[in-house]
Amino acid sequence: MLAAVLEDQTLMRDYLGRLLERELGATGVVAIGSMAELRRREGELRGARLVLFDLDLGDGSTLDWAIGWAEREPDCRLVALSSVMGSFPFKRLQVAGISLVHKNDAQDELVAVLRLVLGGSIVVSRKIQELLAAGGRDPRSPAKLLGPKELKVLALLGQRLRNEEIAELLGCSVFTVVDHRKHIMAKLDCHNIEGLIDYAIRHGVVHAPPPAVPRDAVRR
Repeated sequence: MLAAVLEDQTLMRDYLGRLLERELGATGVVAIGSMAELRRREGELRGARLVLFDLDLGDGSTLDWAIGWAEREPDCRLVALSSVMGSFPFKRLQVAGISLVHKNDAQDELVAVLRLVLGGSIVVSRKIQELLAAGGRDPRSPAKLLGPKELKVLALLGQRLRNEEIAELLGCSVFTVVDHRKHIMAKLDCHNIEGLIDYAIRHGVVHAPPPAVPRDAVRR
């Protein structure tokens, strides 16, 4: 089975690739880290049975691409990955038949979801369902207070990354990150980094680092 992972964070991309090989029997995984790279290498995805894609690759959203790909490649199953709630149009994903998981899902749950997807089901993971429900009730949820770019910056701040590191990951200037950070603090009425980290964790914006997959367990 050919599979693909579209994810801008190297650690998560490598983890998912190994997981697909070890648990789902993928014999080949196309790993792509940006929209620019996706445009260059899109042809390599033809024939892929499963594509996992981050909704924001840093240099652009994958949403329109994924919906178009689902229409052009009906035999390919697509699964959207998110660590930031509310930064995507949930209904558009559902209509396109795209499943949705959270980067903080436990490994065994993620594997179970992917097996259901490969079997033809459209699945929304339990973590996503819980956060969507909580966001609908919470007037201070990230989806209601922050824009998509601000949510992305908050998620990275929640991982205790410096402004320079965030700028590199998002492909923007440090000044842009600083501006986003000021706007986030004003909107959340939070004026220190520890408060931002606490908010991000409580609202499910920050995803946990992926567990290590033993090298000798990876199917070659």
